[in-house]
Amino acid sequence: MSGQRRQAATATSPSSGKPSAPPERRRRRARGDLDRQLIVEAALAVSARGDGYEGLTFQALGAELGAHPTAIYRHFRDKDELMLALVEALHAEMLATLPPPSDDWAADLRLMAVRSYEVFLRFPAISQVATVRTSRSEHEFQVVERILGCLRRAGFGDADAAVYYRVFAEALLGHVALDAGFAALRPATREGDLRAWLVNYRSLPAERFPNLAATAALIPAVGD
Repeated sequence: MSGQRRQAATATSPSSGKPSAPPERRRRRARGDLDRQLIVEAALAVSARGDGYEGLTFQALGAELGAHPTAIYRHFRDKDELMLALVEALHAEMLATLPPPSDDWAADLRLMAVRSYEVFLRFPAISQVATVRTSRSEHEFQVVERILGCLRRAGFGDADAAVYYRVFAEALLGHVALDAGFAALRPATREGDLRAWLVNYRSLPAERFPNLAATAALIPAVGD
């Protein structure tokens, strides 16, 4: 138990002068007080704290929700089922930021890419896994429907639209996965890698690495 949690557990109640109950006991929810939405919101909050995907356990969720971890199993069979719900939640959040489709199909696709990137990169620990999963649920279906709608409005036939949908989606998700993986690194590791691009690559001898010497300063930054 960390020092802060020990202090919280032994803190004195301002009204009675007696030790207050531990936060876990004080915040314990009544049986049946949980639902899937509350659990998903708690999972996103836990994942954003920097413990990585491995830190998203039902034990951590129970502590976040003030509930016994076994209560979560009444709503999600296992962590994989919870993961699919998190993927679906990210799709739903992205869709909520979009205006209705316009006459500019390319602008619509660009906006979907930007908004998807923004939403997923807020939760890098989840997004490293989410980018290779399919939630097989309503909001994901809506995302695919809108992408295909853009491509068909552009005048592509159905066969080409289907192929270009895959190209667009995999390019976007691949970019998200790379940057999410980078964002999830420990700060010191991340800073070391960034310095490598700014220092190591730009100081290589031109006689050995002529192509790098000519272009290193022009290579876009990670995440650019």
